Amino acid sequence: SKERGYPILINQFPYESALVYKNNLFRTVADAYGLKSLPSWIPQTFDLETELASFIGEFREREQKGEDNYWILKPFNLARSIDTTVTNNLDQIIRSMETGPKVCQKYIHRPALFDGKKFDLRFVVLLQSIEPFRAFVYEVFWIRLSNNDFNLSQTEINEYETHFTVMNYGRSLRQLHFNDFIEEFSKQNTSFTWPLVRQRIYKMLSHLFQAAAKTHPEMHFPQARALYGIDVMLDEEANPFILEVTFSPDCNRACQYHPSFFNDAFGCLFLDERTNVTPLFD
Repeated sequence: SKERGYPILINQFPYESALVYKNNLFRTVADAYGLKSLPSWIPQTFDLETELASFIGEFREREQKGEDNYWILKPFNLARSIDTTVTNNLDQIIRSMETGPKVCQKYIHRPALFDGKKFDLRFVVLLQSIEPFRAFVYEVFWIRLSNNDFNLSQTEINEYETHFTVMNYGRSLRQLHFNDFIEEFSKQNTSFTWPLVRQRIYKMLSHLFQAAAKTHPEMHFPQARALYGIDVMLDEEANPFILEVTFSPDCNRACQYHPSFFNDAFGCLFLDERTNVTPLFD
């Protein structure tokens, strides 16, 4: 406490909505890099509340060129895939706005697969400071798998367990330890190595938070610390993409399978300890 001579620290940064609101995430990265120089790791995203006309133009242009036109619709600030849809139907996209404001994000239609199934990876980033920039990634990550083989056919496009990976709320959940995932994923994908994939992911995470620091200096608050969950997907060439950012995510599985998780996270954020974390640099 202040009375005992210690600084008062809080577990949240101001203006973090620049990252955790889905309609702001793309805008933050675009403001940092410019629309013509966007990094490959941020999927093209439209705020349907303000950019519907621009999105329709993009959709029609891709349609005329015969390009892939699958999109994923997400509410601005909901989790667990609630009110989230994958479609290549423009009418359905427009009608989806009736259930609340949404972003329309380019769907990764050729994802890397694990046992033929779609997956994403939940990384935890521990943010100590915006200026100077100090952030760490927890070395343990969590794998989230769909239950059905990946398939983009029209009969499967609306099948939740084919296109979504959040299964730990009432659905059949396959728990896979990260070390087992790395070993098996490396066997199934011999054209690239996991150390290379990990390097790409860590670099992307560093650039994401530095983009926020650049475009939103008002996030700087010396006494703030925070923990974020970052959902990452790989395409078939193992290029990583940021899907979304969550403040103070559900860490039940983290604590269940890695009992030291909260001690490691708390120690990093508030005690300057460095157990099971890797610093993020440019």
